[in-house]
Amino acid sequence: MRIRRIPVFLIVLVTLLAGSAWADSNPVNMHYLGNDDGTYPWFFDVNGVRVTLMCDAHDYHIVRGETWQANVTNILSGQGLFKNLKNSMLYYEAAAVIYSDVLFQGANQKDANWAIWALFSSSAKHNPNFNEDAQDLYYAALALAPKLPKSYFAPYMLYTPIPGTQRCPPGKACGLPQEFIGYNPVPEPGTLTLVGTGLLALAAALRWKLARP
Repeated sequence: MRIRRIPVFLIVLVTLLAGSAWADSNPVNMHYLGNDDGTYPWFFDVNGVRVTLMCDAHDYHIVRGETWQANVTNILSGQGLFKNLKNSMLYYEAAAVIYSDVLFQGANQKDANWAIWALFSSSAKHNPNFNEDAQDLYYAALALAPKLPKSYFAPYMLYTPIPGTQRCPPGKACGLPQEFIGYNPVPEPGTLTLVGTGLLALAAALRWKLARP
């Protein structure tokens, strides 16, 4: 059966409207509602509000109907699931840049999710789904992220699971849930457009450079 892809503008609208409802609430109650094909968009009920989030944890697993509590912090808080990973701050910054490109520049959702997963997981980086397009986003975001002001990352929030709070649907087995990234709008749209355009241009330049003999 063919799965209909949800228009990006609808995903962005849901994200923008819901984002501020729980940005300052900690912890929050997460209820996983499912997704279409195992990549973004990921649908949740968070404290009673429906929201769309981006997953950054490839090597963990959740099942439809699973619930847990999560701490909500800024993506640069140093409190994420991968805080002990070398260069984790750069990887979180790059994840925010890639997610921005999905929300505001129409980047392919599947490629973007695999690019984000590859930042934190070696198994994702060696998966066939981490294709040329996903690699373009990956390397472009790593190059661009350090050049951005810290204020750029203010709207991006981490939903980091609290161990031991997960509850599984009957008959299902659950481990530590995945971590997710949300967007809570703060910066001016013009700034986001400029950054997104810069990422696309940088990705094209990197592809041209790598293609040279």
